[in-house]
Amino acid sequence: MKKPEESKIIQISKKVAVCSTGIGTLILLAFLITKADLLMPFGLCYILIAIVINGVFALLLVIECLSNLIHWRKYIATIIFMLVNIPLSIFYCYIALNLKF
Repeated sequence: MKKPEESKIIQISKKVAVCSTGIGTLILLAFLITKADLLMPFGLCYILIAIVINGVFALLLVIECLSNLIHWRKYIATIIFMLVNIPLSIFYCYIALNLKF
């Protein structure tokens, strides 16, 4: 039996979440290595941009989930996968601010 394919919005949202996490991790690592003050505001701007982009995709997932209730578990799982970035970003900010001050 053939496995049903994921919708495009789920695939794209997962990629957005992974890229968001990856870029945020790279910014944190660059800050930890260089201690460059320029990276602090850059990282905060990145967090704001990532919130908007991830928020739009999470909203699209909610709308898609409501219109396609058959596969609601996949949509909810993807939304949770995206929401994991929130505590991760807070943790990264905590690390950066504690090292800075």
